Amino acid sequence: MRKFKWVLVFVLAAWVQRTAVAPPLYLGTKTPYEAPAGGSTAAPAGYRPVFVNYVGRHGARHLTKAGADIGTLRVLDEAAGKQGLTPLGYRMRAAVKRLCLIERGQYENITLLGAAEQRAIAQRMLGKYPGVFQGRGLDVVVTYKLRTKQSADAFLQGLGGYHGTVRVSRLPDSLDAVLRFYDLSPAYLKYKKGDVVKKGMDSVDRDARTAAVAAAVSERMFTSGYLKGRTAAEALTFSDDLYDLFSVQFSMPGEIRERGWSADSVDLTLAFSREDLVWEDFRNGAQDFLEKGPAHDPLGIQVRIAAPLLVDFVRTTDEAVAVAGVVGGAAGGKGKDGVLRFTHAEAISPFASLLGIPEASVAAPGIARYHDHWRAERIIPLSANIQWIIYSNGEDVRVKVLLNEREVELPIGGGPYYPWKELRGYCMERLKAVQAGMRGDMVDWLKELK
Repeated sequence: MRKFKWVLVFVLAAWVQRTAVAPPLYLGTKTPYEAPAGGSTAAPAGYRPVFVNYVGRHGARHLTKAGADIGTLRVLDEAAGKQGLTPLGYRMRAAVKRLCLIERGQYENITLLGAAEQRAIAQRMLGKYPGVFQGRGLDVVVTYKLRTKQSADAFLQGLGGYHGTVRVSRLPDSLDAVLRFYDLSPAYLKYKKGDVVKKGMDSVDRDARTAAVAAAVSERMFTSGYLKGRTAAEALTFSDDLYDLFSVQFSMPGEIRERGWSADSVDLTLAFSREDLVWEDFRNGAQDFLEKGPAHDPLGIQVRIAAPLLVDFVRTTDEAVAVAGVVGGAAGGKGKDGVLRFTHAEAISPFASLLGIPEASVAAPGIARYHDHWRAERIIPLSANIQWIIYSNGEDVRVKVLLNEREVELPIGGGPYYPWKELRGYCMERLKAVQAGMRGDMVDWLKELK
């Protein structure tokens, strides 16, 4: 079994590395990570990479808790007991049963694919910036959620036996202002339950397409006689839960192969039409856009909360620039090779917005048009990441900024290799715009934030 699992690991790693294969559509934040296609801009003459400042979302995962899987199977079992399933309904029931078996005991963990995503990102980093990893040490920071530690472990495996000291740290959730800032701001927690999010989602949920999708999914699954006893609210809950399972199935191809099942036997795609999936993706993305994205204000509370993470990036870049071996250019100097942080979508998206990354920071006057500029699968897929690659020529420092390994065009000159003085000044302006500065205790700042 161990040998078979390692074969699966190599197969998945090869699949993740292929840039020509697009991930499945309509999955939003559950989209498997896609390796970037194409090349990158060459560094200015004389500059070499010397430090990596990184924050990434955990890899592809199982469901975070029991609910959608058990609830969906319960409804399908009940219908089967009353001869209320269509032939497609029986087929989907068998698929849901298999997914429930995979999920049992695995909630919140990353999948084999999630580990492969992380290893592949690290392998590409090592291949592109080999001079960074001199063995001076790495700071690895995770949240209290196990899936971030699992992701960090897989990432370090991808660095191929890093020979420096690896310092792993984790703060309690109540003190983690850098990676779980969204839990520590009373003003933000109030915003999530407030009118902006509620009105936006109410308009989406009341849209005729929401009820139409729920009805269409039920009509495919259940006989007309069984449907007479079902309410519209039950149909909506069922279709939403089934969509959650549809989305997560693409995160576990390794687990499916490991059990000897074909992909078709665990595929819920036939439960939905293309139009159904487009709308389900839109609905789910709308909530992410309002809660984690620019929403109707690109510097609203849902973006301002990311200031502690930006402060940490500036501080750790300052430290890297200050030590010998970066500006001084002496190999083996003091300092470290990089900082690697592993967190969640709720941190990556606001940070991308606060940085002013164009595809992540365009607000929408109304929720109906948010998809024109903001796509969850482009900004916060599984294993999403933001990287600052620090370059030095021995006298000067420049920084390349990447979103999901793609070069970023920030609204300042000098890109994609931004002079650190200009990038730092820009970051300080962004922090000033959200009433933050380079203060030490960001926990108190978050509690006071309005």
